[in-house]
Amino acid sequence: MARTEAAAKHTIMLEERCSMTLTGVKEVTAFSDNSVVLVTTAGGLTIGGKGLSISRLNTDTGELFVSGEVSLMKYAAPKRRGGLLEGLFK
Repeated sequence: MARTEAAAKHTIMLEERCSMTLTGVKEVTAFSDNSVVLVTTAGGLTIGGKGLSISRLNTDTGELFVSGEVSLMKYAAPKRRGGLLEGLFK
């Protein structure tokens, strides 16, 4: 599956807190009417709210459309490279 160059770029457009368009989406890992958990080219992202629904997901282009009342967007902390000992012996 070849991804387009646009799929690599991660963007979020939120309109009136009720309509959201995202690009750079790799996969949706969990979904409910209160949250959408996904992996983007910029890392893990959780979208929280009420009455959330996914109206379209295209993994070939990396586009995702979400509707509902959005009240939270939170990126996961980036994973550290290396182990505990690497941080101790810099």
